[in-house]
Amino acid sequence: MNMSSHKSPNIIKYCVITSTFSLVLITISILPIGKKAYYWNRCFTNTINRINEKQESIEDWNLAAKHSLAVGVCNGAVYEPSLKLN
Repeated sequence: MNMSSHKSPNIIKYCVITSTFSLVLITISILPIGKKAYYWNRCFTNTINRINEKQESIEDWNLAAKHSLAVGVCNGAVYEPSLKLN
């Protein structure tokens, strides 16, 4: 009975250390993903703003078409930085 009561605080200590270490590793692994998402969102917003500046040329486009173009630009599918219209 004496031995089991002595092991219990050690188990709790090891669980706390393991949990803390795991949370730190998870946080470190999420940081690059958050950074990429931040830059992608900034690209998306800037692209939508540029498209809206050309509103007179593409006024027939609906919001979904503008978003689709912005996604393509930010994902690298559209290689031209400027929007070419007829």
